[in-house]
Amino acid sequence: MMKAGYLYALCAIGAIYSSNGQYTWAILIIALFYFFPRANGMTVSLCLLTFVFFYVYYQVADGRNVTLLSGQEEMFIGKVESVPDINGDLLSFRLQMAGETVIIRQKISSQEQQESLRHRLKAGMTCRIQGKLDHPPGQENFAGMNYSEYLRKQGIHWLVTGKALMPNECTQPSASLFNRLSFIRSKGVQFIEHSYPVDISGLLNALVFGYRDHIPDKIEEAYQRLGLSHLLAVSGLNVAILCGMLFVLLLRAGVTREQAAVCIAAVLPFYIFLTGGGASIVRAGMMGTCLVLLQRYRTKMHPLSIISCVCLVMLLINPYYAFQLGFQLSFLNVFALMVSSRFIFSRYSSYWSQIFISSLICQMISFPLIINSFYEVSLWSLPLNLLFIPLLSIIALPSASLGVFFSFFSVPLAKLLFYPAVLVLQFTNQVLFGLDHEAFAVTFGKPPLLLLPLYYAGIIYFLICFEKGGLTRALLPPVLCLLSVGIFHWNIHLFDNKGRVTYLNVGQGDSTLIELPLRKQVYLIDTGGTIQFQTEAWKKRRKEYNVTKEVVLTALKSRGIRKIDKLILTHGDMDHIGGAQTLLSGIKVKEVLFPKGMINEPLEKRVLHEAAKRHLPITVKQRGRNWSAGGGEFQVLSPYGDETESNARSIVIWAQMSSVSFLFTGDLEEPGEQRILSEGQPLGAIFLKAGHHGSKTSSSAPFIDQVKPSYAIFSAGKNNRYGHPHPEVVSRFIERGVRILRTDQQGDVEIMVSEGSWKVRSSVNASK
Repeated sequence: MMKAGYLYALCAIGAIYSSNGQYTWAILIIALFYFFPRANGMTVSLCLLTFVFFYVYYQVADGRNVTLLSGQEEMFIGKVESVPDINGDLLSFRLQMAGETVIIRQKISSQEQQESLRHRLKAGMTCRIQGKLDHPPGQENFAGMNYSEYLRKQGIHWLVTGKALMPNECTQPSASLFNRLSFIRSKGVQFIEHSYPVDISGLLNALVFGYRDHIPDKIEEAYQRLGLSHLLAVSGLNVAILCGMLFVLLLRAGVTREQAAVCIAAVLPFYIFLTGGGASIVRAGMMGTCLVLLQRYRTKMHPLSIISCVCLVMLLINPYYAFQLGFQLSFLNVFALMVSSRFIFSRYSSYWSQIFISSLICQMISFPLIINSFYEVSLWSLPLNLLFIPLLSIIALPSASLGVFFSFFSVPLAKLLFYPAVLVLQFTNQVLFGLDHEAFAVTFGKPPLLLLPLYYAGIIYFLICFEKGGLTRALLPPVLCLLSVGIFHWNIHLFDNKGRVTYLNVGQGDSTLIELPLRKQVYLIDTGGTIQFQTEAWKKRRKEYNVTKEVVLTALKSRGIRKIDKLILTHGDMDHIGGAQTLLSGIKVKEVLFPKGMINEPLEKRVLHEAAKRHLPITVKQRGRNWSAGGGEFQVLSPYGDETESNARSIVIWAQMSSVSFLFTGDLEEPGEQRILSEGQPLGAIFLKAGHHGSKTSSSAPFIDQVKPSYAIFSAGKNNRYGHPHPEVVSRFIERGVRILRTDQQGDVEIMVSEGSWKVRSSVNASK
């Protein structure tokens, strides 16, 4: 392939995005042509052919990506494809059947069964499983992952749920090569897990095997927020270390250099399989194979041509690679370093200078993709990369790799070899936990797609000027360009004159986000909260789901919201304020509103203590304490202050924004509704948040008749144990011609208002 091969790779990626309907990304990729030497007529023709070929190829591949199952099957026979994950009383793994792969997610019935599965169930086994097919959940939140689409792009269309299988329902794997490799991987992962505490073993398995499932939440979040996640991905560094160790061992064994190169090329595909086959390791393994074979046969090929060939081959193998963040970052960073390598090594002679400039280039080139996926960046990222890269690459990774290899021969020797890696990871964990992650986290929010080309134009312009002039005045124009794009992104809400009310899908709980036009004020009514039930120790999960962190804070960050003007806590129930402490530690809050009345519950006391500890003003609200801001009017209709029961104390707010009215009722029940009605005050609202999640004890007929809503919103969890919303209440609304919106069925529900008009959209429908 010619030196301009990267143009063909760009065209292939652009074609796949276009074929998937993402034309902005395609335009961005094709626009990069203008920043590189102009191509001749032949190159342009080949680029056009490449674009057409991959456009059609993706259409065909995506059209064939359909399930072969009817959905009525109850018996499944296949091979355990992944390392079985036993997480408390939940067993999960991938089962590869004839022509289709499914995800097994089944409950474990006893501690004895759990121990039996832990010791006897291995990857590669053939199992016979009973269960029911379920569709994976889709886009349940605007800022959340579309799990169904994520699995579909891996050729998986079903979840199998039911009672967990017994080990005697599985047979030992055949003696095939790939089954042996699966066994080796499982054994290596389990050896590390049994030998070291979870905060170390999870990181070791990520470094050596690309197995990240058991990294503790706190550590994984720290790596992600500080821009260090790439260090836990098996990639080019692993391949380089493996090739180096094998080369030395083979030469010591008397093998010639040429034979050693062929041996390494033969081993790398199996190493890719052993490490999980992620996009970054596939890219690194294929590039490593190309390099050693080119060296063996003394053939020269431009590095850009090599990476372009690898990219095209990977997209031919699996066109869905193009949508994986690991694929995007891996190729983008390697491409940027290849283009800049001559400049880096010719201008900077010291190792630390080279590491600094290389890290700076990678940070800049990754920035738009990072904020597009995670909505924020950390200023700790660059200095921590400078510290962690040498520690992990020079000490931890070689030490852990040797330890795993010798664990199959001598456990004491393996633990001795692991020791340096363990010391490094203990040190890095202490560094991570000692940092204030919030202090230097900069939240930009998800950028509009049209901003991404502007970001990359500014970054490429900066790098070109930097390469030509170094740290001189010549950098001022590109720096100003980049700052202009960043400042525009930072303040993009100032160009939005629409108000927004978003009923967040927090499961069986409540959380409503209110944004006034031009974001003059931001209010959050309740935070949601994960209800915990007492359970036996063996049933407890490694990672307890925190709905406030996963849904509410993510929603705020995705919108670029950096502070909340009023946090309105309607009353003290767990499903309404259980996540308040998490929220207060994750975002700046200017004022907390709480209902008037006796504070008896421990949760209420903890939340108010947390707010007081942060020196936040706490305003007690009762009927008649109203306010206005940013063109919005807010009237508190309840509580009165003499209520004794928690739900009756709910803060009830009537609001109007751009002539569109809303009524937020918390968990108010029928007696509270009757008390408000007795005042005779007009209650009309277009949008009514049904009280108490649609419970039978709320939303009485007189109350609905007085409010006369056009829409009723039910905030409830899917298949919740309480039966919310109650069918009788739903029927009550439908009989009156009220349209029903449910977070358990439609996910997040957003109302955009402007000058007396409104538009309703939901996350489930938006993903279709």
